[in-house]
Amino acid sequence: MLLVYTGRHKAASSWSRYILAEAASALGMRTLTVISPLQWAEHGSLGALIQDKKPDLVSLTNARQEDYDTLPPRRTVNVIRDPRDIVVSGYFSHRNSHVTQALGITWEELIPHRQRLQELDLDEGMLEEIEFSGFFLDHMVTWNYSQPEVLELKMEDLVGDKVRLWTQIFDHYGLLIAPNRVREWVLSAAVKWNLATNKERPMPLRPTTKRALPRIPIKRLPRGYVPRTLEFFTFAKMSNSTRKPGEVDEMSHYRKGIPGDWRNYFTERHAKAFRQRYGDLVERLGYPPE
Repeated sequence: MLLVYTGRHKAASSWSRYILAEAASALGMRTLTVISPLQWAEHGSLGALIQDKKPDLVSLTNARQEDYDTLPPRRTVNVIRDPRDIVVSGYFSHRNSHVTQALGITWEELIPHRQRLQELDLDEGMLEEIEFSGFFLDHMVTWNYSQPEVLELKMEDLVGDKVRLWTQIFDHYGLLIAPNRVREWVLSAAVKWNLATNKERPMPLRPTTKRALPRIPIKRLPRGYVPRTLEFFTFAKMSNSTRKPGEVDEMSHYRKGIPGDWRNYFTERHAKAFRQRYGDLVERLGYPPE
C-alpha cells in the first residue's frame, strides 16, 4: 500500500522529509517528493503520476484535497500548523532565505513577492504575507480532516513530543516491529548496515540505489530506531548551527523553531486582516483564537 506524507508549507516538512527519507533508505523503499502540480501536468493527475512512478512513499507539499483523492489506496499522515505561525515563518523565509527553485521547478510567484517584502517595513510586509499565504492556507481550508486512512497531527505536538509522535507515525505506516528484544537487536544491526553509506546526517536526499555495500533486505524497523534517528535530526544540526529552538537567525531556513511566534508579530491590524481573509480557520483547526 502507498504511504503518503502530506506536509504543509512552513510546518516542519523539510525536517520530516529527511527523517522519512532515511527510513526509506534503510528499508530500500522507493520515494518521490511532489511539490507542484507541474510535476504531474503531463500525466493528467497526481494519481496518474504515482501509478507511473510507483513509489512506496510519497511526500506531498500543500496537497489539495481534489488531487489527493486521485491517489490509489494509501496510509497517510497529514501535519498542520497554526496558520498564523505559517504566515510569520513564511514572512521571514520568503523575504530572506527560501529557495526559488527546487526539483527543477521555479516558484515564479515568490520572486516578485520577495522583492515586495524587501521594500516594505515589517508591519506592511506581514499584511502582504497574509494574502500571499493563500497559496498554502486555502488548501488547509478545503482539506477533509475526517478521512479514515489519515493520521492528523499538529506540528506543535510533533516537535514537542518527538519520540512518541514519530513512533505513532511509523506505527501508522506499519513500519515498526512489535516489541521483541531479539528482533530489535537483529533489525538494529541491519539498519546500521543499510545506512552505512550515508556519509553525514542530515544529508542530501540520495537515491537508495547508489550503494557501495550489499543491502540486508528488511521490511520493518526496530522500535529503537525512532529515538536514535531523532538524535541526528535536531534543530541545531538541521540549521547547521549551535542554536537551540527559540534562538533566532532570520537568514536561516530554520529561523527559530518554536510554536506561537505569531504573538510576537501579529498586531490587532494583522489579526483583523487574517480573519477577514481566512475566517475561522484558526478555530476550525483546533488552535486558540488568542
